[in-house]
Amino acid sequence: MCIAFWRLGKGHKDGYNLVLMFNRDEYFERPTQGFHIWKAHPHICAPLDLKPEIEEHRGSWIGVNQQGRLALLTNYREKIPHHDDKISRGALVRDFLLDNPRTPGGQLLNLNNSDSMVMEYAKKIFVERELYDGFNLVLFDLQPEHMTAVYVTNRGDDGKGGRGLLRVLNNDSVTGLSNSTIDDISWPKVRHGKVRVSEILNECIDKVNTDKQDKQTITGLMELMRDTSPFNQEILPQQVDDLKECIFVPRLSGNIKILANESYGTRSTNVLLLRESKLTIAECNYANGKVHCETNADTSIMQFNLSF
Repeated sequence: MCIAFWRLGKGHKDGYNLVLMFNRDEYFERPTQGFHIWKAHPHICAPLDLKPEIEEHRGSWIGVNQQGRLALLTNYREKIPHHDDKISRGALVRDFLLDNPRTPGGQLLNLNNSDSMVMEYAKKIFVERELYDGFNLVLFDLQPEHMTAVYVTNRGDDGKGGRGLLRVLNNDSVTGLSNSTIDDISWPKVRHGKVRVSEILNECIDKVNTDKQDKQTITGLMELMRDTSPFNQEILPQQVDDLKECIFVPRLSGNIKILANESYGTRSTNVLLLRESKLTIAECNYANGKVHCETNADTSIMQFNLSF
């Protein structure tokens, strides 16, 4: 039950062109690597799913490159979540970030024209959408003269008797997305989180000391993304639908039937702040499934400069 919140656009009082938070909920047994510069593709900074044995088959759920392309991915929750004959959804993020990407379905793209790169990739993925299990994909162009976000999914009503949505998003307000379509307003944690993100950003404005503001903003947003309410370590979710309530999912195992003997919960939190071309990436990992990142000292922070 991953969850993301973001606000994109210039002219905000806090000075950020992008504010983005992401909680990755996953099985604890699945090997992963956090945000890092990819050795084979040093223009990419992203986490990595290490489960595929072949390195070229590994994908991600969020990432950014120096050209200002950023993508995030959540799975769509459904009773049969995985089919062996489908392409890995992590490739959707990976291939968008590459220098000369193809879609995972094999279509070669020309992304040199920044005006069209996001929409071109989104359209190609939309054509190939049935090659994947259910997904939500948000593609960003962070270049100041474009500043675009496009949403594509292979679920939801396309209005023509089929399923799938392709849409340019409104950049003016905080947007939230979990494991349903972006139009689904029924998830309490998405509704609550959107309100709190706006409040936190307003509370942390410091026009004199931007470094202090960044630290306060990261601390406030990390605290929000660690919100387990209405649950805690003693009172855990009992049904899958309970996970619609809590932004942070405490470590779960046999208490939810579909999990069998595997442990599941929030594995990591990321907060991204973009000022002009300087991207700050904060990350907290929860190896034991407990909320233990209580201060900035427990949160790793890296800078990734974009080429514009």
